[in-house]
Amino acid sequence: MSGNSEQKHLTPLEELNEEFKRQYKQTWMNFWDSTIENNSVIVEKFSTITLFHKGDEYPGEKSIPPVYHDLKGIAHIPLTIYLLIKNSSYLTDDSLDKYWKGLNTLEIPNSLQPAEKESAIRIITASKVLLGEEMNQKGSLNLQKVKDFCRSLTGDLDVLLDAAAIVHVKNLHTIIQSWIKDHNFDPRDPSVKVLLIGPRSNRRNNLQTTYFQGLLDDPQGRRIVYTEELFADVPKAKSIFSRWFVDEEISDYFYNDQDRMHRELLMNERVQKQINDLVKP
Repeated sequence: MSGNSEQKHLTPLEELNEEFKRQYKQTWMNFWDSTIENNSVIVEKFSTITLFHKGDEYPGEKSIPPVYHDLKGIAHIPLTIYLLIKNSSYLTDDSLDKYWKGLNTLEIPNSLQPAEKESAIRIITASKVLLGEEMNQKGSLNLQKVKDFCRSLTGDLDVLLDAAAIVHVKNLHTIIQSWIKDHNFDPRDPSVKVLLIGPRSNRRNNLQTTYFQGLLDDPQGRRIVYTEELFADVPKAKSIFSRWFVDEEISDYFYNDQDRMHRELLMNERVQKQINDLVKP
């Protein structure tokens, strides 16, 4: 029998630690099963929101309406112009030409409201001017001019992004209010929890997090877990969600502090002093 196929012999301490890992996994799995069986969990993964309630999973609904994408799409135009100019010396294809042609054939979506259309027109017009200059000067555009372009459009970007955020939360709220009515649960009940899966790490004042903090009357977001796209597969996201709440209970039992295991257990004042002593000049 080859060495690779031989089972590793564990020391007594390693065997005990393996049992810890097994029991910890079993605990968070039990937590998830118990929570969706007896309570309510709202899961929003990107643009789809799903309700787990009293043992049932209700089909996911689209939480983001089409107009949201129209608004964000227009708002991304000056950002794309900035990136194209920033990367112009590295471009080896006809990206500038393709974008120029697309910009000149673009029609403003009918879904936009009058004020949003006015902002869209200003954004598109300014973007055409700057991109045309960039193509004529072949990458030698003054960077201050690019910055002036970007800053001149922040007001119009805010108009579009504000509108996108509002249609998103309104649509989200409509779906959830329907669930509350149909399934008779109170989102302010401490047993109701939320799992959010987003495209990037959680940012301050995240839109969905802020909405659910208000809906759940949970200003600190203690019943809301956000995980990024890296862990978008549902089993991994469930694991992160469940472990968050299991760790709170363990923290309370050991430290009388629900947040202790949400902070690095290996870091405390003594360790910080050691690090300071090691790195000081």
